[in-house]
Amino acid sequence: MRTKNSVINIAVSCFSYGIIMVGSFITRQIFANILGLEIVGIEGAFLNVVSALAIVELGLGVGIVYKLYKPIAQQDWEQIAVVLCFLRRCYILIGIFIGFFGIVVSYFVVTPIKENFSKPWLIQIFILYVVDIVASYLYSHKRAMFIADQKNYVNNIIHIGAQILLFIAQIFVLKVFASFELYLICKILSRLVENIIISYRFDKNYSFIDLKTKKRMPDIEKKDLFKNMKALLLHKISGFGATTVSSLIIVYFVSLRDNGIYYNYMLIVMALTTVTNEVFNGVIASFGNLLNTSCVKKVYENYNVLYFLNYLMYSFITVSFVCLSNSFISIWTGEGSAFGLWTTVSIAGYLYIYGIRQSIGMAKVSAGIYDQDKYLAVIGSVITFIFSWLLVKPLGISGVMIGNIIGIMSIPYWVQPFLVYDEIFKRSVKSYHWKFLSYTSLTVIYTLIAYILCDFIYKNGIVINFLSENILSSFKIPSKISGHVSVIIVNCIVCLLIPNFLNIILFHRTKEFKILYTYARSFFKKVKK
Repeated sequence: MRTKNSVINIAVSCFSYGIIMVGSFITRQIFANILGLEIVGIEGAFLNVVSALAIVELGLGVGIVYKLYKPIAQQDWEQIAVVLCFLRRCYILIGIFIGFFGIVVSYFVVTPIKENFSKPWLIQIFILYVVDIVASYLYSHKRAMFIADQKNYVNNIIHIGAQILLFIAQIFVLKVFASFELYLICKILSRLVENIIISYRFDKNYSFIDLKTKKRMPDIEKKDLFKNMKALLLHKISGFGATTVSSLIIVYFVSLRDNGIYYNYMLIVMALTTVTNEVFNGVIASFGNLLNTSCVKKVYENYNVLYFLNYLMYSFITVSFVCLSNSFISIWTGEGSAFGLWTTVSIAGYLYIYGIRQSIGMAKVSAGIYDQDKYLAVIGSVITFIFSWLLVKPLGISGVMIGNIIGIMSIPYWVQPFLVYDEIFKRSVKSYHWKFLSYTSLTVIYTLIAYILCDFIYKNGIVINFLSENILSSFKIPSKISGHVSVIIVNCIVCLLIPNFLNIILFHRTKEFKILYTYARSFFKKVKK
């Protein structure tokens, strides 16, 4: 049952976020073309600040989901009701606090913007982002139950439906009214509708859970939860350095326009990490259940399979990002909106270092390991800020990304696997570092091979010109775009072949590869039926 639920969660998550990714890119292109890159820069800065405000949520949802694993396994519906009611009360207080504090700080948030925009208008826009965050907390306690019960696919199916309607509405208001305000109002309304539908599904699926219970969570349970919440707050502050601080440093030291371009790249990064993160979110509840029901050896074997899967995804993603992102950005948001090679490589490096750690993060969260490294996480964010600030002037946006990589590699990279291997697997962490070194070295080699091959094909010109002049011209694609499309087609083929084919050759005899192959074959057989 664990495997079945995990496969369903992963399949639905990847499918839904694939559609959402495409819809987001289409909407973003229209957004940038109609409202301009400076407005894109404003959106990027405001979203990061609002995300920083949301650290008050303390990772409450993550902590509560961890608290639900055991009562769900025991079918203790009364205890589940107690936990969910506690979560509901917390989210009400958090929403009130974020709404009030967001309004208070709105003036100070818009002050650093040097470009010629009306301050009252900027404050109005920022407050709409705050309202959107507050609306996201509505019925979040019911969403948490689906996640903990290994049925996150229910959340994802509802989310994709709401997102498709949102894309249609946003494209309409952009085309007809060219209004940033209406664009954001559509987002808020979509969020509300999505949460109301999730509430309805919860009431239908879990009618036996009494959310009107008067029973309260025991003080000892609250103490343990608040301890985890405190730790999660510090971890969120750490993550804050990699997103909000980076964006604000670019706005202040570079320009709002460059921050808009940077935000477009980060949208791709966020889309890719979200899709892959959903893979691990799809198994996190199953892994948490496994921790409570199986021996350490079996848990460790399952983790190694997930770590290998993590590598397979990010070796392919990193190679593809380096070889494809600039041509894609040029088509997506227009000529002159792409970074140079080294900035792209630095972003790809951050993408890889962040992404390859998703499996260890999943194991850490499943086991509820939050408190042990809470202060080290803050030190890591300080290191990120210091190096980003020092390197932005000589290296520009590349310096900011290098600062983020240094921040991750200085502390989180070492501490998180040590805690997981020591507390869950009861063994030395050396094997983790050896695999990381091997996986990273192979990814670098694959990226070099793929880029050199793509560059050779591009400079040779025969294949690119043939595609552009003889095939794409028949589809009446403009000449300015057909060149980029030709490059993307050729580079896609190279990126599909190089990392994946070489990984099959190198790893096809390993235990992890055979297990993944068996799961994949079983899944596709069921799909065919």
